[in-house]
Amino acid sequence: MKKIMKLCLAFVLALSLCNIQIIEANNGINEFVRRLYKECLNRNADANGLQYWVNRIEKKEISVHEMVQGFFFSNEMNKANLNVWQWTDRCYKTLLNRKADAKGKEYWVNILIHKMSRREMLDQFMQANEFKKLCESYGLKVEQNTKPQTQNTTTGDALKDYVVRLYRNVLGREADSAGLEHWFTLLMEKRTTPYLVATESFFHSAEFNQRSLSSQALVNILYATFLNRTPDVQGNAYWLSRINRKESRDAIIHDFATSVEFKSLMEKTGWKARSNAYIAARLNNVNDILIVANKKHKLPDYYEPTGLVAPNVNHRNGTQFMRPEAARALERMFAAARQAGMYLIAGSGYRSYATQVSTYNYWASLYGYAGADRVSARAGYSEHQTGLAMDIGRDDGYAYLDTAFEYTAEAQWLKENAYRFGFILRYPKGKEHITGYSFESWHFRYIGEDYAKALVSEGGLEYTMEEYFGFEGGVNY
Repeated sequence: MKKIMKLCLAFVLALSLCNIQIIEANNGINEFVRRLYKECLNRNADANGLQYWVNRIEKKEISVHEMVQGFFFSNEMNKANLNVWQWTDRCYKTLLNRKADAKGKEYWVNILIHKMSRREMLDQFMQANEFKKLCESYGLKVEQNTKPQTQNTTTGDALKDYVVRLYRNVLGREADSAGLEHWFTLLMEKRTTPYLVATESFFHSAEFNQRSLSSQALVNILYATFLNRTPDVQGNAYWLSRINRKESRDAIIHDFATSVEFKSLMEKTGWKARSNAYIAARLNNVNDILIVANKKHKLPDYYEPTGLVAPNVNHRNGTQFMRPEAARALERMFAAARQAGMYLIAGSGYRSYATQVSTYNYWASLYGYAGADRVSARAGYSEHQTGLAMDIGRDDGYAYLDTAFEYTAEAQWLKENAYRFGFILRYPKGKEHITGYSFESWHFRYIGEDYAKALVSEGGLEYTMEEYFGFEGGVNY
């Protein structure tokens, strides 16, 4: 009997020690995440965000590296608009737990300006022994990243060369470090496109417009900027003839920027490699406006976005809710539509997990589960649950959620203008095999003005998030 009692006592003691270790591990993760909020985002952790990151680490859905990337390349961090010096300070304090020394700071700032993207620099910091020891102090194990950096570095250099050409050729001067970093970062983060940087920024800048250029000088600049070479005889004559015919400068610049030769040069930079770590981190962050919800990407169970508000527009079927940034953008879009003589209504915005269960079951009762999968998302996979989507109709209710809506003036206006306010037509015609859903002329998704404009610039009004950001889609769960 004594032996049995001793064995039982030993078992209970071992179990207690195990529970203590689990609690300590959980506390370590919790405190590490709190630290990321404090040092990286410069604020205290909110309850939902804290729980989200802790759960993903505990379930091993992401690594420590991926979590850090999620913080540093979050929408909140982007809005902070840190310059290279501030970014370097943030890396030192967050990842190395100390202030930057003068020589080290100067070294990394120089690297950031001339050689690396911010993502590559962040990866380098996370390879440091200081970061590894910091993680270990919280009970976290960090696996060394052994993936080669060659492709990203080459991409960064090629893109930087393109920005340098814009400064030298279009503005007639060397790039200042802040400007070079600004445009390079926007391109690396795919918040703009090479086409937009040139046509809407550099060639429309006051600095360029102040230059007095001959027709030949303009042609030389266009060749050097977009094709990275001097004009050939035949091509030079062709472009001069168009200028002499008084064709608009914008039309000529557009044709250079959309030429096969320029597109080929940009492809060689690797800029279209969508599946980089930066985009992946944002697409999987529920707090980001780029969060993905499709048949291959499920939201966390019972996820509910914080701070939902009702946009100040006309509503159908009760008050609809969206995330604040999407709601404000919807208000601006509806106001612009009214000025164009279009009167719109917000039909269906945020839907909870439970509501989506009912919605899907309703369609399944009509069409069966296979049919429902073509027109409705299963609970946990719906964009409506993100608070960033809205089904939009006419104010008079005509053709609401009906295929006939496609042929209305309102649907056409929305399709052509939504991107100006940060929305895109999420499920275009002919893209069912990519998005996973039938064409919906009424369903618009908010991704922010920069991204919406860049997406449309590259692929047109019916380009999808799957195509632009390079994540998996399709008709099957």
